[in-house]
Amino acid sequence: MIDENALMAEKLALVEELGVHFECADNLAPLASRIFVYLILNGAEGASFEELTEKLEASKSSISTNLQLLQSNKRITYYTKCGDRKRYFKISPSHFISRLDEKIELWTKELGNHQKIYNYKKKLLQLKNSNDENNLSLRFNTQYMEFTNKMINNLKEIKQNILTIINQKE
Repeated sequence: MIDENALMAEKLALVEELGVHFECADNLAPLASRIFVYLILNGAEGASFEELTEKLEASKSSISTNLQLLQSNKRITYYTKCGDRKRYFKISPSHFISRLDEKIELWTKELGNHQKIYNYKKKLLQLKNSNDENNLSLRFNTQYMEFTNKMINNLKEIKQNILTIINQKE
């Protein structure tokens, strides 16, 4: 049987650990990154302002400021429940799509760079009258380009799957 308190302790430990990751990787303020992770862990349900204040043990003004920051960066959005005056914050689906687009663009540039390197090395080998297609350097570039193409295709597939899920919910 799963202990609710132990699960909450694990959640808060993840908020700290992954919060540091987002703080560094996305250049987010410490509390903003922890709010972001907390909302990721809560999923589509999101969390109310009061829950964030209580669980993250931060002041109302700090939570409010960081929620505004995350909203202005389009990382989070909010919704309300009928008959409930509270706002519930959750991760913005468009944020995942834009993150995937950024990664696709990054890998596409990486692929283009390796294609240029490969083309140059191929010409260099021709200049040296070497027809060694099995050249270690060329093999590396070929394998790296194949890997990069797979990464791009996988990211595009994930993006399409997320878009399908989002469209089903609407």
